[in-house]
Amino acid sequence: MDSIEQRVAQLENQVAFLQLYLGIDPAIAGDGGSVLPPEFHAALQRGKSIEAIRIYRKVTGASLVTAKDAVEAMMRKAGNH
Repeated sequence: MDSIEQRVAQLENQVAFLQLYLGIDPAIAGDGGSVLPPEFHAALQRGKSIEAIRIYRKVTGASLVTAKDAVEAMMRKAGNH
């Protein structure tokens, strides 16, 4: 039987996958009130993915891979990628 920690980690991975698959911003979904700053959205609109990833990581504390996946999903959804 899996330990509680292993099960929680597995569930967190599943939630992260679903958020990416659905194009949901984890920063907004996490607490219902958190939003990414205007400079993030400006970078996203200009197609500046590296700048958007940097801002996303700073605000959310996400890993590089998670931030890259989230930003790319948001750019695809917005038609910028």
